[in-house]
Amino acid sequence: MKQYIIRRIIYSLLILAGAIVITFIMVRLLPGDPIRAAMQQNVDLNDASIVEEVRARYGLDRPVHVQFFMWLIDFFKGDWGTSLSSGEKVTAMFWRRVPVTLELFVGATIWAWVLGIPLGIYSALNRNSWLDALFTSVSVFGISIPVFWEAIILIYFFAVFLQVLPPSGYVAFFENPIENLKLVLMPTFVMGTQSAGGLARYVRSSFLEVLGKDYIRTARAKGLREKAVIFRHAAKPAMIPVVTIIGLSWGGLIGGSFIVELMFAIPGVGRMGLDAVFARDFPIVQATMVVVSLNVLIMNFIVDITYGYLDPRVRLIK
Repeated sequence: MKQYIIRRIIYSLLILAGAIVITFIMVRLLPGDPIRAAMQQNVDLNDASIVEEVRARYGLDRPVHVQFFMWLIDFFKGDWGTSLSSGEKVTAMFWRRVPVTLELFVGATIWAWVLGIPLGIYSALNRNSWLDALFTSVSVFGISIPVFWEAIILIYFFAVFLQVLPPSGYVAFFENPIENLKLVLMPTFVMGTQSAGGLARYVRSSFLEVLGKDYIRTARAKGLREKAVIFRHAAKPAMIPVVTIIGLSWGGLIGGSFIVELMFAIPGVGRMGLDAVFARDFPIVQATMVVVSLNVLIMNFIVDITYGYLDPRVRLIK
C-alpha cells in the first residue's frame, strides 16, 4: 500500500506541474493588455510612463521565463500576487472566499449522496419495475437539466411565487445560522442535482452487476436476510466504481460553482474567478486556475487511495 501511495503522489505532482505551466501560458495568451484593462479607470492610459511604471511594478516588463519562475517561487511561498483591480493581496481574497465555496461544495455533496445513492440502490433492487423507470427518469432529468435554467426556476418558484426563500445573497453561518441555511439551500441543491443524477445511474449499474455474482446467490441460498445480503455482501464491492464517480463529481462541482455563485450573487471563489476573467485581472485568474487544478488532483488522489483500500488488486497496477 505504501508503494502505491508513493506512486500516486508522484503522478499527482507531475500533473500539477503540467497544470501550472499550462495555466501560466494560457493566461499570457489572453487577448488584450491586462494592465490597460485593469487600470483604465485608475490611471491616465495616455501617459506611457505611468503604464510602464505599473507594468514594471507587476514584473510584466521582464522576459516570460523570468516572470514564470518568479511567480512560481512566490506562489509556493504563499504570495499569490496582487489584484490589478483592487490592489488587494490575492491570498487574502482567497482565504476570505474559500469558506463560502467550501460550504456550497459540502452542501451539494450532501444533496448528491442523499438523493443519488438511495435512488440508485432502489432502482437496482426493483429492476424493470415502474419504480425503476421512475427513478431512472428522475436521474436522467437531473443530469440533463442546465444549471442556470434550474437556478432560474427555483428562484422564481421559491423566492418569487411562494416567497419562502431569499432569492440571492450570502450571510456567514456564524453570523445568522437560519438565514445562512435559507440562502444556501437553493444553490447547493442546484449544484448537487447533476451529481446526484450521475451518481444514481452508476450506483444502479454497479449494484446490478454485483447482485448477479455467484457469492450473492450463495449468500441468499444460505438463508441470509435480504438486508444482510445487500449491506454486508453487495454494498462494498458495488461502491468500488462509485467511489471514482464521487471524486470526479467533486471536480465537476467546481465548474458548477462558477455559474451558481454568479446566479445567486454568492461571494465565493467561483464568482471571484469570473469577475477576474472579465476584468483581465491575471493574478487572480492564475491563482484560481491553479487552485482548481490542485483541488481536482487532491480529490483524485483521495479516490485512488480509497479505491486501493476497497480493491487490493488496484495496488498492483503500475
